[in-house]
Amino acid sequence: MHRPRLTLTLAAALLLAGCGDEITRPAASRSGPQAPDQPALSVLPDSKSATTAPGGPFNLRSGPGTGYDVVGSRDGNVAVTITCTSRGESVTGYYGTSRVWDKLANGSWITDTNVYTGTDGPAARPCIRNDYPYASSSTSGVDPWNFYNRQCTSFSAFRINWNGTRTGKTFTNYYLGEHFGDAHLWDDAARASGVPIYANPSVGRIAQWNRYTGGAGGFGHVGYVAAVYADGSFLVEEYNWATAYGYGTRRIYPGSGSWPSNFIDF
Repeated sequence: MHRPRLTLTLAAALLLAGCGDEITRPAASRSGPQAPDQPALSVLPDSKSATTAPGGPFNLRSGPGTGYDVVGSRDGNVAVTITCTSRGESVTGYYGTSRVWDKLANGSWITDTNVYTGTDGPAARPCIRNDYPYASSSTSGVDPWNFYNRQCTSFSAFRINWNGTRTGKTFTNYYLGEHFGDAHLWDDAARASGVPIYANPSVGRIAQWNRYTGGAGGFGHVGYVAAVYADGSFLVEEYNWATAYGYGTRRIYPGSGSWPSNFIDF
């Protein structure tokens, strides 16, 4: 679904958010793990049972686009299990035109336009991959959610909106009437707007670092919690951390110097 770009005035431009001008680095140490809290689920489910569209057969591919190899096919009206979803090539199929691609349980991909899921948007959690739409855009440009391109805030906004919010509203730099701004301000804006904040990770939450904590610089840092493991560690997807204005993932352990300040549950 297309979201229109916000019109920027000079005053609004002064409020645009970033992660910082320097590449952030992990801190050396941390005193201990956060206190436990009640677990929460991603807004989107971990998997989704669905059915291919009438007709077929429909190509299965090795990636989310028609440029990837065909690795199989599915007939029409066949049950499939979607394990995650991703932004990919825009294609037209039985149910219209979309950039949403579904990754199936066998590891192959099918365009969402040839699958009935009950929704026009993604039906399962985001896949762990760099599908951020502004990866090659100018860092001085602004995304549709009013954050600077290729900053941690912009990537997190993309993930939040792909995953969905509990209010059903689009997340922007001015979500629910609050200015979120730079990453270190996100916890304050979340509290002011009634968005829950937790001490522990859960898939779909945003890991948030206050300034000069966990290796973050003066602008703080945010990233998307993509997986949580039995030992309490989690995998974060992020931009502008180890790679300048680029994508990366890392596993963060309780008790490490990299543990976030908060986990925000949009």
